[in-house]
Amino acid sequence: MMSLNRAVFISVIAVAAAAAATDETVASAPSFIKRELKGDAEAEASYVSSYDGSISMSYATSAKNTKTKAAKSQEASSKATKAKASKSYSMSYCERSECVDPNVPRFIVDGSEDIGDTLRHEPGMTKRCGCDCYTLKDDGDDPPYDPQFGDTQRFAYKKVTSTNFSIKSRTCGTKCYVGDKVQPPHQLTYGRVGLVIRESLDPLAASVFISHKPEAQAEWSWRKEYGGEYSWGMDGSPDVTCLWITLTRKGNKFTWSYAYDPMLPEEVCESDFDIGLDQHVVIDMSDTVYVGMAVSSEVYDGNPNSSCEYTEAKFESIEFLCEGVSC
Repeated sequence: MMSLNRAVFISVIAVAAAAAATDETVASAPSFIKRELKGDAEAEASYVSSYDGSISMSYATSAKNTKTKAAKSQEASSKATKAKASKSYSMSYCERSECVDPNVPRFIVDGSEDIGDTLRHEPGMTKRCGCDCYTLKDDGDDPPYDPQFGDTQRFAYKKVTSTNFSIKSRTCGTKCYVGDKVQPPHQLTYGRVGLVIRESLDPLAASVFISHKPEAQAEWSWRKEYGGEYSWGMDGSPDVTCLWITLTRKGNKFTWSYAYDPMLPEEVCESDFDIGLDQHVVIDMSDTVYVGMAVSSEVYDGNPNSSCEYTEAKFESIEFLCEGVSC
């Protein structure tokens, strides 16, 4: 590091989500400082953990009392110069979910938007809640509720070109809103939360939506072609708050499965118990698709005990495995 006379280097390091090895992620903030300072100065660092598992760090260093060649040259010509300099650093670090293979790149969305005719004509919400976690909130469904006329959902997606991939996530932390007020938990109120593969962002696009209505049931739906018939099914056995969902594409075969949270002491992330809802559908979908997470409320009927205007949910331990042209 080049030292300047009486220079003070102040740097703020925003330690946000660590991605794959290609984004120059560093495992240790102190080692990063040591490497950058190269023994030229002493550093004091303070660490603050933020809500999403990231770290914010700042440090200030006082440089040695030396002069650069540029400063000496300038001083020789003007006999009165002062040099000031600053340098900024950035690095990435956050803790991966214990339920995700650390060698698998993080799932980072390319975009997020409201699909279909929403109730409130302003953007829904998508935000990161950790290294492998996103929170989504939709903007409701504008009456009448009829999926045959198109899907309505908040969709956070990654655009991929592949016919061989899978996405898995724990769906949890669901909230039901009427206006800006969160309603007490009730099995009849929640919208659907789950994983989606879409051929396009058009509400009538060919798609597969594998979802969970917390404390009520598992649901699945698909449309085999643009503007085609909306097919739907459900099973009331997974009437739990949190549920694991896996959605896989191999060629034109789309397969899905559900899993409970751990039920036995030796289980860590998801239960090995077979819920018995593994299914598949064959859809002639293009190689380039949109894959990700979605929340979808039904039409609010005016009774907070039986429906909600907007649905919010958390998608945890997202793991995306992909082979293809663009993953």
